Amino acid sequence: MEKFILKLAQQRNPEVPFGDYRDELTSLKMDESIIEKIFQKVKPNPKTNNSEILFSAIILLIFSPKSILLSEKVENGVCFVIKKYLVVNQQSASYRIKVAREVYQVDKVFKHQVDSIVKEVRGE
Repeated sequence: MEKFILKLAQQRNPEVPFGDYRDELTSLKMDESIIEKIFQKVKPNPKTNNSEILFSAIILLIFSPKSILLSEKVENGVCFVIKKYLVVNQQSASYRIKVAREVYQVDKVFKHQVDSIVKEVRGE
């Protein structure tokens, strides 16, 4: 059904850049070097304000963009990466994902910070 809605929307709104939205929702393959680069950039620490949430949001936006932009299910392996790098249990990693989604959607400053780091990491 959603494909038909998208097709109809494309036909009726040819000026809307649907390709850009498709690119924005396309996730990258899990790459340890990218994760390490993000980790070094953010340096998540429980004592540093929001750094763990920032790290989680960046990981979500790069490797599971549908989950942070559309509140869909997180891609396989993303929760494990957050759990591994933040050295937390499964429940804590899931909580950080939940909070990262919420903060990214409502806080413009946080969203800008995440978006700028993602662009930097992707080389855009």
